[in-house]
Amino acid sequence: MDGNRRFARKIHLAASSGHVAGFSKLTDVLRWCNDLGVRHVSVYAFAINNFNRSPEEVSTLMSLARNKLRELADKSDLVQKHGLRIRVVGYRELLSADVRESIEHAEETTKDNKGMTLNVCFPYSATDEISSAIRTVVEDVGSGKLQAAEADEKALEERLQIPGPDLDILIRTSGQIRFSNFMLWQSSKMAYIQFVDAYWPEFSLRHMLYILVSWQLSSKRIESRKRKSAKRQIDSKAAASAESATASDNDTCCS
Repeated sequence: MDGNRRFARKIHLAASSGHVAGFSKLTDVLRWCNDLGVRHVSVYAFAINNFNRSPEEVSTLMSLARNKLRELADKSDLVQKHGLRIRVVGYRELLSADVRESIEHAEETTKDNKGMTLNVCFPYSATDEISSAIRTVVEDVGSGKLQAAEADEKALEERLQIPGPDLDILIRTSGQIRFSNFMLWQSSKMAYIQFVDAYWPEFSLRHMLYILVSWQLSSKRIESRKRKSAKRQIDSKAAASAESATASDNDTCCS
């Protein structure tokens, strides 16, 4: 959801107005996704390094998050009528108690909903997500919850803050061609990546439909590549296992 501040400057408003417009656009996009049958949406609401912005802007963003999360959970027809489930992922320890309370309220209120899932990344960075997952794998091996031989890609993925299903499409607005530390692990698994030359509040249904149609036209090729990649991984593991077994047999024979 990039470009809120630049959108505000473009129309000669305060940065806070751009962030309010950004939340309004999120509501629009969630409605479009719901109508189009999208089951999972993840949004980059606040990066960990956004704490380096001015205290006034950070305070505005925290206040907006605190109020809008409650509003979404308690009043939105996406929750009341369509069963939206809200999850907030990221480094919560960096947030104030009142913001954490709003997060917990939104998650608790919607935890049993069966509709679309919204992952709000706040405050988040992909490198923090991956390093946290690695630490958890190491801790689980140390405590005996996980066998060392099971400490593989699947084990790490299960411990990510944003678990499966696989990411299909990643959209970056504002005309910037970079990931900005968002869902790096997930996007590496052959996600369809689109960079849109429009600020987030300007993102339109036309943009959305164009991206979805483009992805559909490419989906067979993407799935074929995924299957080939999965097969290579299976063959590689099988070969490594066979080599290990052969080495073990040789050790036994020579002992």
